[in-house]
Amino acid sequence: MKNVIVTGANGFIGSSLIKKLISKKVSVVALDISFKNSKLPESEFIKKFEIGLDNVDGILDEMPEKEYDAFYHFAWAGVNGKEKANPITQLKNTEMTMKCATICKALGVKKLLCAGTIAERATESLPYLDKTSGGMMYGITKYATHLMLEAYCKNIEQKFVWMQFSNIYGPDNKTGNLVSYTIDELRNGNEALFGPALQPYDFIFLDDLLEAIFRLGEQKTKCNCYFIGSGQPRLLKDYLVEIGQLSGREELIRIGAREDDGIKYSLDMFDVSSLKKDIGEYISTSFTDGIKYTLENY
Repeated sequence: MKNVIVTGANGFIGSSLIKKLISKKVSVVALDISFKNSKLPESEFIKKFEIGLDNVDGILDEMPEKEYDAFYHFAWAGVNGKEKANPITQLKNTEMTMKCATICKALGVKKLLCAGTIAERATESLPYLDKTSGGMMYGITKYATHLMLEAYCKNIEQKFVWMQFSNIYGPDNKTGNLVSYTIDELRNGNEALFGPALQPYDFIFLDDLLEAIFRLGEQKTKCNCYFIGSGQPRLLKDYLVEIGQLSGREELIRIGAREDDGIKYSLDMFDVSSLKKDIGEYISTSFTDGIKYTLENY
């Protein structure tokens, strides 16, 4: 790859990928609504634009005239907090994603790559639940966006890849997900409370995720959707116990202290065989080593 566009460029994953891209001398057009408190380094390979994705004409006018190899779309409002359960906020994200496809087609971008989530698979449990959390609305919107994007891209003949991310961890991920919640509680001397945690689960270290994302943009792909995980799922309780052990606070891990939320995962949801077939082995960090590194640099 020589030239790429990244949305959500000042966010957690966007900024992390850009650092990897420029280390390989890939030129990046970085799009975000604000670069205040920028997470990006100063580099001749980065051109930043503060602009919203709703301004399609403005983006097309600003884009340097180049042949773009990939368009990575990470921008998504309401990833955390109460807006995660707000259907209006979440539906706006769907609209912005469709506009990214329109931009790609107008610019002749070779491949559009969008961030999905394992939370999409939680929607399969929806008919059996009496009550849902904000995470369900988020997962439903991601799933619906995936389907709409596939239909739209096939209609306009735009190459795309939907990247369904597993649960991401690393020292810079302090979003309140399972790993960061657990570490925060243990470091504060609080009990970390969980349900039965008997379902299969999966986590992926940030650096391994970035390697897969990079290769999906760089290499030829045969599928429109890939799950990006560790390839070694196990029971959630086993992960949680290990975090407690490595933190030296195993006694604060309280499994079974909360009711089961009713969301079920199965091992086949974490299958990475098609991804490895197309991009090769991308995992270089075991969960044990990844958590040790995260704890040391958190």
